[in-house]
Amino acid sequence: MKWVALTTLIAAGLVQIPSPVVRVSSGLLRGRLDPGGTFYQYFGVPYGTVDENNRFKAPLPPPTWEGVYDAIEENTWCPQKFFGTNIPLGHPNCLKLHIYAPITASLAKSGNFLPVMVFIHGGCFFEGSGSRFFYGGDYYTKHDVVFVGINYRLNVEGFLCLGIKEAPGNAGLKDQIAALKWIKNNIKAFGGDPDNVTLFGESAGAVSISFLVLSPSARGLFHKAILQSGSSLAPWGIQHDPIGTASNLVKEFGYNTKDPYEIYDIVSRISYNELIQAIKYSETKNWVTADILFVPCVENEIEGVEPIITRFPLDIISLGNYTKVPMMIGYNDKEGIFFVAKDFGTSVKVVDAGDFLKNDLVFPTKVEKNETANKLQNYYFSSKHDELIMSVVDLYSDLHFKFPSIVEMEMYARTTEESLFFYLFQYSGYMNVPKMVSNFFGVRGASHADELFYMMRPQVLPMPQRWYDNEDQIAMKRMLTMWTNFAKFRYLSHCLHTFHC
Repeated sequence: MKWVALTTLIAAGLVQIPSPVVRVSSGLLRGRLDPGGTFYQYFGVPYGTVDENNRFKAPLPPPTWEGVYDAIEENTWCPQKFFGTNIPLGHPNCLKLHIYAPITASLAKSGNFLPVMVFIHGGCFFEGSGSRFFYGGDYYTKHDVVFVGINYRLNVEGFLCLGIKEAPGNAGLKDQIAALKWIKNNIKAFGGDPDNVTLFGESAGAVSISFLVLSPSARGLFHKAILQSGSSLAPWGIQHDPIGTASNLVKEFGYNTKDPYEIYDIVSRISYNELIQAIKYSETKNWVTADILFVPCVENEIEGVEPIITRFPLDIISLGNYTKVPMMIGYNDKEGIFFVAKDFGTSVKVVDAGDFLKNDLVFPTKVEKNETANKLQNYYFSSKHDELIMSVVDLYSDLHFKFPSIVEMEMYARTTEESLFFYLFQYSGYMNVPKMVSNFFGVRGASHADELFYMMRPQVLPMPQRWYDNEDQIAMKRMLTMWTNFAKFRYLSHCLHTFHC
């Protein structure tokens, strides 16, 4: 009876069994056994350090420690607002990994290590976490994959881009590179293969991977890539006027300057919570449509600073000067639902297409700008229907996700010999959570981020798999099998189309 009681407590997560101790570059590390008893969890593993000396710069090396580090910190957050509220959350020294290793991986012998899948979370570069709160990697361990989730700095802390040594830009992407270097050097301790690392990410995570593919700094750190609903070619994926963006931010504190050194002096004296609180959105310009977006930028060449990129993505891809690996790129059919709901709700009666032209678009003349707006108006809003909400969804989907992804894929196809796969996700089931919370219940198809709930086990929505209906379980099995087969196998065509190899 004692053993029955103990087993029950373990399954409920009330009694935690420690994992074997492993050695990483910083010292000895211990996680815990998953209550199901099939994989080990190592949560909150530090891979870098952030302090006042490198607040807007590349991360410093991770801390070292004596004794055994207990990696059981489930939810770590970089500075952000909690779920779109004004409640501050997180701390800049947030550079942590969350590792899920099958028990079989811990027993791996030399030459028999498991594939590694590294997930980079989305959130428009201003929110999110790589932790199990959103992105539990439990299901991947059942497919004999070591899963790693990454935290990286967001918003101003991660993407202030002043073009000076104190704030060169892309600190958040440099965090990701530091994480990949840590993985390359340490993942064998968890049974993972450092020579078979697949990056995959959604939304801002996919934009991140797009930049990592283009960056010389990331070469040799990954071997395959999956971009879900995001591209460095997207209007919201890059800062075209980073000094202007930073200048608009400091105006909220009463300063009017475009001098990068003055801006740096101002923001370095303001707390990260205050900076985040200062970013405000209008009623119809939130997230991907917002005017103030701290996202990746093209960096200046600065002595002593290793950049991510110093040219625009289109130029780099055109020249074929990027890391050529097998890639899978795709999107969901109704991407725009999640963002249209934020900007407009569920109903739009009157639309002026000119409102959708971003402020950083430059036209030779006002006449050409008006002609462009008229073309958009005629293409998307020329119907006589009273309700135009789904037309706005189509415009958002095309502009921010579909068109950039297709262009990026076509450019890769012209400049690489590696395998390229394109996917479209349009499944409509009970786990299309972003579509449901956007109140588009009756619309067929998949909103932005809907596919993630068929691939991850989020702590925030703890639904046992048995609660899914049969079709949802089939969709989940297919998604996980295709994604993990892509990571496992070199010759992919048969694997992806038949769901087994």
